[in-house]
Amino acid sequence: MTSNQTKKILYVEDDQASLTLMAHLLRKDYEIDGVQNAEQAIKMAQSKFYDLVLMDIKLGPIGMNGLEVARKIRKIPNYEDIPIIAVTAYAMAGDRENLLKNGCNDYVSKPLDFSKLKMAIKRQLFEPEQRNSVLA
Repeated sequence: MTSNQTKKILYVEDDQASLTLMAHLLRKDYEIDGVQNAEQAIKMAQSKFYDLVLMDIKLGPIGMNGLEVARKIRKIPNYEDIPIIAVTAYAMAGDRENLLKNGCNDYVSKPLDFSKLKMAIKRQLFEPEQRNSVLA
């Protein structure tokens, strides 16, 4: 970690097993809160400041999808420029470009390659000049 202050991450994911796994993998380096739906994500962002958001795009059959949540989070004061990384199974041609065009700063596809996720988090949190050079 290159900062004295632990960075805070909000992970929005409708699958409980994925939330648990991500918390386990990231808690050594980051403070991570996980929520399972759009409404919880927006409430958490309104009540606590996060340095980064990991956003599943398909959040179940009912309610908002991850891009809609990302747009709402961006409207919360102090979240206009917070990095949002799409963590999603959408991996077809054009999906990455669509996600980046619609509010996400970076993209990591599922099944998750944890080393790519860690690089994306590092790039977004600690190397702002590299934010637009998505390598995932």
